[in-house]
Amino acid sequence: MKRWQLQWLLACSWVITGTVLSAAFAEEAKFGTPKEAEGTRIFNATEHPFYNGMFRLKGGVTQLIGSMKDQSPWDHLDYAGTHLTPVQGTIEIEVNERTNSGRVSAEFVEETDRYRVVFDRFAAKQPFHDGGIATRVYEHGDSNNGDPLYPKTWLYLAGWGTATVFKNDEVLYKDYDAHFMVMERSRDRETHQVRYPVQRTLPGGETDPAGMEIDLWVRSKEQNTKNFPPYETFLHLCWEEVTWR
Repeated sequence: MKRWQLQWLLACSWVITGTVLSAAFAEEAKFGTPKEAEGTRIFNATEHPFYNGMFRLKGGVTQLIGSMKDQSPWDHLDYAGTHLTPVQGTIEIEVNERTNSGRVSAEFVEETDRYRVVFDRFAAKQPFHDGGIATRVYEHGDSNNGDPLYPKTWLYLAGWGTATVFKNDEVLYKDYDAHFMVMERSRDRETHQVRYPVQRTLPGGETDPAGMEIDLWVRSKEQNTKNFPPYETFLHLCWEEVTWR
């Protein structure tokens, strides 16, 4: 091969290589472009270098599922959305997911009675609870996490542990099991129906990712199979407006 031919080939290879590299870097620079086999995976919170674990949220537009005065048998999941009681109330969440610590405070008024839930003791009973407070995880339905009482839903944040409920500043339920979920919307915006369970053909849960809600459950250890869920006590609140602070 003549010298000029070799120089020409080298020059072409540099041009081609440079073009390919430039295209590759341009592709990687596009916002949201998957890299290699990454696909559209969602990173764990702890994979972000500046993640501090602190969450501060509040909820408004409060729904009490059923009533505090319900007599057994009752349904406090109410998939049909026909026994919701709009009440004046709020929930404030200030927790550290890294240290599994913090406080969830909820208040609401039903008729002349004022109720307050203090949920500040978090502990894990299953691995996906991640020490008591977890973020970015599926639960319920056919997720294989938690019970199937509710649709499979993406949890932006959730906690498990024990809470105390006060009625007019006196202890009503002490050290009851508690669970909160900042989750995809489970109820229809208009009818408040939970479309669950249904025969579905898509792999996602029976929720609406275009909305968000906060649910809080407080339940007794004592069982009562006449009720749904089958507990002697099951307090269920839902907040339809979520504010991140």
